[in-house]
Amino acid sequence: MPAVRSNIVPLRHARPGVVAYVKSPAEWFVANSGWIQGAEGVALIDTCGTEQATLELLRDVRKYAGEQELTVVITHAHGEHHNGLGVALRDGGSALAAPGSLDQVKAGPQTYGNVFTYTRWGALEPPAPEAVRPVTGRHELDLGGAAVDVVAVPGTAHTAGDLVVHEPRSGTLFTGDLVYIGDTPMAVHGSIPGWLDALHWLQDTFRPRTLVPGHGPVATPGHTAFHAMRVYLEWLLEATTRQSNFAKLAKQASLRWPSWRNPERHIGNLMRAYADQHGRKLDVDLAIDAVLAAAGGRIDLDSLLGSEPARRIS
Repeated sequence: MPAVRSNIVPLRHARPGVVAYVKSPAEWFVANSGWIQGAEGVALIDTCGTEQATLELLRDVRKYAGEQELTVVITHAHGEHHNGLGVALRDGGSALAAPGSLDQVKAGPQTYGNVFTYTRWGALEPPAPEAVRPVTGRHELDLGGAAVDVVAVPGTAHTAGDLVVHEPRSGTLFTGDLVYIGDTPMAVHGSIPGWLDALHWLQDTFRPRTLVPGHGPVATPGHTAFHAMRVYLEWLLEATTRQSNFAKLAKQASLRWPSWRNPERHIGNLMRAYADQHGRKLDVDLAIDAVLAAAGGRIDLDSLLGSEPARRIS
């Protein structure tokens, strides 16, 4: 994989007080976050995978939002989204997570030693268990002059515990990893049919004007991003209806989506789709091993993420 010398982090203002914190380019363990500010509180959507990246994110939040009460919404329990939660809550605040993600979020950082080599995680710690509360259905978060809807995704989609965040005045929807733009999705921990159902549900329920994906640039309007995700997920199911030559199918996927980063994920997604299609239980470890084999071994985040500090463009 090519090394990335630095991450560009544009602060995209959907409206005053609604900010997308977009990490670019979309690479392994690089994810978006954002925040919504009211007169009395601020909702931070996801943290980062390392202590330093989370501290940089918090500095930007506090630059705009001051010392208002902090609520962190964790969209799902993958480490690049929740590893920094304990860091974010060092000075107080609370967090929300879906029931299906709650135990993993409370357990603390995930560094996936079987997947990544990395030396700069920093001092990561789990959050205080009592600080993390579950969200079932729709929860309205009152920030003082700004109301935010935190909504649990029905069923299993990207994972078994996904949340989305909607700011209705601007029509901004933070999707977590239900949407990837320009980056190959990662489906091994979820359900392809459930993910497709969730995408239809998202578009019908929210009809967002601005969409902030878990990985990749902001989309305005968001319907094309939903469509691109559906086309890919439907292809996975169609391709695995009668075939289980995952390596061959993964090459076909790379040709169909040549501009997407991290094509090694296709093979794991195909294994997930095959299991879903045929009513089988996926061996997730085996699927991850196949992804790593396609990537040429464990992923070296030290070379991939680089050592330069993130640059912000507001």
